Amino acid sequence: MKLKRMFTSRRFRAGGYSAFATAVVVAIAVAANAIVGALPAGLTQIDMTEQALYTLSDQSRQLVRNLAEDVSLYLLANEGGEDGAILQLLENYAALSGHVTVETVDPTSNPGFFSERELSQIYANSVLVESGERSRLVDYAEIYVTEYQMDAYGYGYTASTSFDGENQITSAIHYVTSEDLPTVYALTGHGERELSEALLQQLEGENYAVHDLHLLSVDAIPEDADCLLLYAPESDLSAPEAEMLIAWLEAGGALLLLTDVAEEGSMPNLSRVAEYMGMVQGVGLVLEGDRGSYWNMPYDLLTDLASHAITDPLIAGRYAVLLAYAHPIEQAQDAQAEVTFLLNTSEDSYAKEEGYGIETFEREEEDATGPFGVAAASVRSEARMVWVGSAALLDAEMDLLSAGANGDFFLNALGWMCDQEETISIRAKSLDAATLTVSARDNALWSLVLVGAVPLVCVLAGVFVWHRRKKR
Repeated sequence: MKLKRMFTSRRFRAGGYSAFATAVVVAIAVAANAIVGALPAGLTQIDMTEQALYTLSDQSRQLVRNLAEDVSLYLLANEGGEDGAILQLLENYAALSGHVTVETVDPTSNPGFFSERELSQIYANSVLVESGERSRLVDYAEIYVTEYQMDAYGYGYTASTSFDGENQITSAIHYVTSEDLPTVYALTGHGERELSEALLQQLEGENYAVHDLHLLSVDAIPEDADCLLLYAPESDLSAPEAEMLIAWLEAGGALLLLTDVAEEGSMPNLSRVAEYMGMVQGVGLVLEGDRGSYWNMPYDLLTDLASHAITDPLIAGRYAVLLAYAHPIEQAQDAQAEVTFLLNTSEDSYAKEEGYGIETFEREEEDATGPFGVAAASVRSEARMVWVGSAALLDAEMDLLSAGANGDFFLNALGWMCDQEETISIRAKSLDAATLTVSARDNALWSLVLVGAVPLVCVLAGVFVWHRRKKR
């Protein structure tokens, strides 16, 4: 009887209800975890990093969602030693398309995988991207990129590290799934500057093949050329070279031109090529009169960006392209091309006709007044051209001061001309504090506030407190 009463007691029934409720809650939790675990990584993982390391850009999303071929992403790492940031990034790619799979391969437990692909002496957490017969190895050192820059005094180096995972993985996917990759020919024979090794490596990572080309050594521009690059020529083109370039543009070619300040009429043949695309070189060296629109000196221009496929990613990130020693670019009379000025100066800017021979930075009555366009893009039928009125765009120091905006502008321009717009704006994400380049006006203002106003307020507060205590 006691046993029966125990099982029918109010306490037992309450305990039974509690046990049943607990079992239901546990079952719901298990089911919820199972459902969430089956969801794509993009729906269950939120990128809380300040630099949005795992968040894929629209370009990456578009490329992956349009895949028609299977792509395998292999993270090459020992079990338990996987880099969490890289693995999560790869899973975000797989979440976008059923054509993308992610697998971790341990060299200890699966050495055959490495021997079949002739992989040896690679860094842990490198990524192998495969599709069909094509593959590309993205080295760990290409994902976490460390650059060294000599300090201003020349006594040592500062290191900066960036996470370039998305750029490298998207570029590798594009490489293994594309039959035709863009080819850029850098023109030579006129004292042009050479592209730096760092920039050449960056172009290779963006899947560009870069070759030198002397126009007088060929009968026609190679058929595989997607874009021609003319980088700061010191002397003019010959008449036959100009005719060859105009014919190339008439056939739908693309030209990226970077020039320095030059005397009026000093390069008539190059001017004919530019005029065919609706642009002419303005006279003089551009200086800024607005202290909020230049960095250190009036010729260090913090330009305003106009909306265009090339500049929109930079505008969205609130970047500024920094140009030094720039000349104006103007629209030609009766231009038969659609010209868009990409980089512009302020209304307080002015141009010195003497160019590099100026004797004063002060505005003079005879100076041409702004605003000026210092970079422009033009379209004529199928032809495309981008002209930057400053060869300093590609200087390493200028790119560092602009937090990489100069290099992004250059790569975006190439992408626009070579119909590679899915790669525009996919750049490395810094893991360090970003370089902040402020205008001369802001620099003076904050110097006054921090050096003058803040100490003065502290002193006055101290005097006030001392006076009150003395009166007590």
